[in-house]
Amino acid sequence: MSEVLRISSGIWSTIHIVILFILSSFPKLYSKKSIAVLCGIMVFIIAANIMLFLNLGQDGFGKIILISVTFPFFIAAFVLSKKRGTQFVFTFCLVNTVSTAIIVLSLILNYYISPTTNLFMFISRIAGFLLIEIGVIKRLRRQYFEIQESVKKGWGIFTMTAAASLIIMIALSTFPSVISDRPDDMPMLITLIILILLMYLMIFQTLSRQKELNEIERENELWQIELKQMQRRIRQMNEANEQIKIARHDMRHRLSGIDVMLKKGEIDEAEEYIASSLKTLEYSGEKLYCKNAVLDAIFSYYFSLAKEADIEVVHDLNISDELPVKASELSVVVANALENAIHACEAINVDNRIIRCRCIETPQFMLQVSNPYSNEIKTDENGIPIGADGNHGIGTRSILAFCEKYGAQVNYKIGKDIFSIRIVIQKLPPPKIFN
Repeated sequence: MSEVLRISSGIWSTIHIVILFILSSFPKLYSKKSIAVLCGIMVFIIAANIMLFLNLGQDGFGKIILISVTFPFFIAAFVLSKKRGTQFVFTFCLVNTVSTAIIVLSLILNYYISPTTNLFMFISRIAGFLLIEIGVIKRLRRQYFEIQESVKKGWGIFTMTAAASLIIMIALSTFPSVISDRPDDMPMLITLIILILLMYLMIFQTLSRQKELNEIERENELWQIELKQMQRRIRQMNEANEQIKIARHDMRHRLSGIDVMLKKGEIDEAEEYIASSLKTLEYSGEKLYCKNAVLDAIFSYYFSLAKEADIEVVHDLNISDELPVKASELSVVVANALENAIHACEAINVDNRIIRCRCIETPQFMLQVSNPYSNEIKTDENGIPIGADGNHGIGTRSILAFCEKYGAQVNYKIGKDIFSIRIVIQKLPPPKIFN
């Protein structure tokens, strides 16, 4: 019975290492077909290792586990993966480190609680892997994918640290014999496992902070755009004021001249002079799209980008000074929606490029952006667009975060040729507070 529990524990652990790896990487690194192939390979690896365990025993098998399980798993996962960079290696090391920690701790606890039956080892591995998987699904998976999407650089040093930690943990738990046969070394190995897990916690905090900094940088870029556009508007207004001052100064003389012409009966000359005077008073400054300076700067910037890309823009904007949310936060939503629309239009024929942007304030504040598209648009179970890797893009996540904070409604409509996003904001909603 004890041997059956030991083998069952090993099979359970190997299967759930694969499950954890799939949860941490699908669909970012694998297609459904690749996952099926990987699972098939792992069935073969498990069967082969059961035979090795039965022939070599626990001690002998423990010394070759890195070569017989971990290494083949890495090769198979690496070959089938769509991306084989440092993020892949880090994910592999992370999953195997956590799994090895569960396995080693179950051996140590079993030594103290039920050394003759292996019952506690079996139970603790079942509970340990299930708890980790629930935590990954409920909380960590989405956050980890967002970090991978946002943080593109700096993974090298973390990956080397993770790989070294995994190798050290496996080596110390299997050499010169399995840790369950070396009770004197157990406190040292437990301390090492705690230190490695704390190291991963620090890595995640660092990566999360870098993700936040990247988002702040994106917002700063928008602020820079707004600042430049507002500065240009101010220059235009100053130039217009100067022209008005000059026109007012000359108005008295022009009116006197017209009065003289009319008294002499020179009607045609007076009309020509009036037309010339009116042309002098005209000002050909850029159009203001709305009264709010921040939003006007964003609309001006992205509409000009659309014009440069030969995209027609049809807009109907009814936006006053009083907004239901902060102009700075709403401008980020507008920027993301228009940027996505411009990218979609750039991928189609020039003759069909058109963006329609509409905004009303009554009865509720509503922003809608529509554009044609060519490539297939995939959505999640809630109808929200996702990328080729199965994740929401940074722009989409920003819009969703805004809607969640202000209780706004977002609706994506994918027609035959037209894609549109509509955001409806309740007037003056109490924003949600996040700790």
